Amino acid sequence: MAELHPFFVHFPIAILVVAVAFDIYGASRRQQQHTQTAFLLQLMAGVSAIFAAISGNMAETMVVNQQSLHQGVMEAFDKHISVGNAMVWLIILAAVGRAFAVLEKKDWAMRGWVFPLVSTVVALLVIITGLLGGDLSASILTFYINI
Repeated sequence: MAELHPFFVHFPIAILVVAVAFDIYGASRRQQQHTQTAFLLQLMAGVSAIFAAISGNMAETMVVNQQSLHQGVMEAFDKHISVGNAMVWLIILAAVGRAFAVLEKKDWAMRGWVFPLVSTVVALLVIITGLLGGDLSASILTFYINI
């Protein structure tokens, strides 16, 4: 499952960016249908982020066992892992918080700007995590080319 990590991570990244678009559009036009779509997309992203984290942690164990890795690669790896795991929890927390607000029928949850702002922050942080993963891949590739 570790080799599927690149497959699993792209789905929550893309779906969170699309959720932000639906959230902002729904809040600006006061259309609850778009806000509900964003909510469902965030729930899907939360579930898929769990698979991304599991496969990433499996990939970590494969790479960490290689004693020959350069210190720069390990530092990039540690940064990506820390931010990635934090993002999984943040995505889940945002989805659960939003689910609670929706189930409690909080008007501010479906019509206000709270969740569009939260969605935007989460999506930006997820993109940063993805960029760290790209830097990690480049570091590993550079390490193996220079051997």
